[in-house]
Amino acid sequence: MSRELEQWLLEEQREGFKEGLEEGEDRVTTLFKRMKSDGRLQDFDNALDDKTLSRRTEKL
Repeated sequence: MSRELEQWLLEEQREGFKEGLEEGEDRVTTLFKRMKSDGRLQDFDNALDDKTLSRRTEKL
């Protein structure tokens, strides 16, 4: 594989990772805002300690 192609692939991978991270942060922020507005602070606290609960709560 050429050096240019390797460099391009690395840059694309980094960009994709960054976009995915930003997407995840946006989802978490949205979840926290919804929980706060719904008065579900206990659910928020529980979700911090339990990944399965966090995923279930996120879908609500």
